[in-house]
Amino acid sequence: MSHSHHHTAPQDSYVIPDAIWDRGRNVLGALFLLGWGAALAGYASNHDQFFQSYLVAFFFGFSIVVGGTLFVMIQHLTGSAWSVPVRRIMETIMMSFPVLALLFIPVALGVHSLYEWSHPDFVAKEIMKLKVSVYQHYLNEKYFYIRAVAFFAIWTLWAWRLYSNSKSQDTTNALQPTFSNEKWSAPGMLVFFLTASLASVDWIMSLNPHWYSTMFGVYCLAGGAWGFFALLTFIFLRFRANGIMANSVTTEHYHDLGKWMFALTVFWAYIAFSQYMLIWYANLPEETIFFKMRRTGTWEAVSGVLLFGHFVITFLVLLARNSKRTLNVLKFATVWILLMHYVDIYWMVMPNFHKEGIALSWVDGAALAAVIGTLGLAFWLRLKNKMIAPVGDPRFKKGLEFQNV
Repeated sequence: MSHSHHHTAPQDSYVIPDAIWDRGRNVLGALFLLGWGAALAGYASNHDQFFQSYLVAFFFGFSIVVGGTLFVMIQHLTGSAWSVPVRRIMETIMMSFPVLALLFIPVALGVHSLYEWSHPDFVAKEIMKLKVSVYQHYLNEKYFYIRAVAFFAIWTLWAWRLYSNSKSQDTTNALQPTFSNEKWSAPGMLVFFLTASLASVDWIMSLNPHWYSTMFGVYCLAGGAWGFFALLTFIFLRFRANGIMANSVTTEHYHDLGKWMFALTVFWAYIAFSQYMLIWYANLPEETIFFKMRRTGTWEAVSGVLLFGHFVITFLVLLARNSKRTLNVLKFATVWILLMHYVDIYWMVMPNFHKEGIALSWVDGAALAAVIGTLGLAFWLRLKNKMIAPVGDPRFKKGLEFQNV
């Protein structure tokens, strides 16, 4: 479509119609109730299995929200116009931190089930080996809880600041919130990189307290950002199918979302390979244990699924320019990426508990439904009768007319 025709393009309403909103609430509400019902049954039948499955599901949701927040800040720092029409949905995903804080409660309650460093006899044994300082000053329950509270407080504050600035523009069209968000985003990138890396060390890496990797935080963030773009694209494809923002988010925008999914596929693979290569090359027992566990029994097959499913297949599917502009291909890619991101987190968590191989459980699905149902419902409730695009943003019009060269 040439630029001269743009003003005659049919106008979108930037509010979700009531009938569609009600339907979405009913579906997500049902998932929420069924998920938590099943998860509680899972808890009753096997405590340990519940906490393991729940940690995977929680970290799946958490990583995507952190990825989304980083990208909201990147949009503000780069002043990009193409992303403005899709940014409000990004910001709504970013506003999930208070809900994630509540969803963290089962992880906090499951510390003894999940983390061997929380057992006094384990620590006593470590102290005999003189590995005392880590457990006295860092890896213990008190500091674990304090850090979690601090993380969620910081994340919630930052998300709320960025979100409320953006919302205030809907009616005022003022420039001030744009400048304010730029000011918050620069230190915010640093703060989020640091705190989210530390959180991934606390919640995932410390499952095996002997193992460490300096690249683990970046690995988790790369996967989360990848999952976030898949989720964002999936949401807009669902919107489009229901006639929401169908004229505002064009093939050009989908092309860019596809580029981001492709770029992060490569970035994740680069980080994963770098982590593997450094550990393989140094060949130190306390580092290689991570990959040794994941080459035992059927875990080796999951490692293969990650190499081919997470990287090779996604890479080939999204490689061509045309595939990023074909909505059915993107639809497949979004679901595939979210599935692979889940497998990745499962692969990080579960070998610590099931050393001999994969031990799938129905509780995995129940916990995932509970977490997705909760986050999805909270996301949806936040959209009721609200602007689902930042219509007062000074770059909004430019963003609608965006063209890929």
